[in-house]
Amino acid sequence: MIQTCEAITLRTYAFGEANKIAVFLSRNQGLVRGVAYGAKKSRARFGAALEPMTQVRISVKRKEHEDLAVIQNCEIIRATPAYDLGWEQNLYLGYFAEVLLEFAREQVEDERLYRLILAVLGAIESVPAEVLARYFELWVLQLEGVLPQLTAVLSAPLAEKTGRMLKLPPTELHQVEMSPAELSQLESAAEKLIEYHLEKPLKAKRMLKELL
Repeated sequence: MIQTCEAITLRTYAFGEANKIAVFLSRNQGLVRGVAYGAKKSRARFGAALEPMTQVRISVKRKEHEDLAVIQNCEIIRATPAYDLGWEQNLYLGYFAEVLLEFAREQVEDERLYRLILAVLGAIESVPAEVLARYFELWVLQLEGVLPQLTAVLSAPLAEKTGRMLKLPPTELHQVEMSPAELSQLESAAEKLIEYHLEKPLKAKRMLKELL
C-alpha cells in the first residue's frame, strides 16, 4: 500500500553502504520512518529532500507488521535555507528536530505539532533563535497537555508576558519584549518540564549549552 503525505524531514541515519533511514514528522500520520534506498550512494534520486527541516511530500510503501516503510518518492515543497543561516540557528534547528522526535508518535496524527514547526521555520530568519526556542518549547508542552499554569512555574509578571507571547504567531514575537534574564528563566522552566516529562535530558540541549 502506497501512502502520500506532507512531512518535515527530521533526521537521517546510514543504513548499509548505499541507503539511509529517514525520519519524518508528517501532517496526518505522525512520525514516519522509512528506508531511502540508494540515498547514501547517490543524491540524484532524493536530492536535498532528506536534509533536516525540509518540508516535503513523501510517498511511502508500507507492508503490514513492518516498522520501516520504503520511501518511493520525496519531493521538496519548501527548503529550509540551512546554508544561509548562522551556526547558532542551525544548532537550534537540530534541537527542534530532537524535541519533535521525542514528543511525536509514530502513525498518530497530530497536525497541530506539524503546523507549529512549520510556523517556527517560517520565522527562523527574522526572529532570534533563542526567542523562537522558548516559544516552541512551551507550545510543544501545551500541545502535549503537560504545561502547568504559567504562574505555577514563573513569576506573575513573566507569566503574563509569556501568555501574551504564546498567543502570537512566531513572526510577531517582537511585540513582546523579553530581557535576557526573563528568557533565561523561561529556558530553565521549559527545560525542567521537558526533562521531567521525558525522564531524560536531551542531547541537543546539552550541545546548545556547551557551545552558546
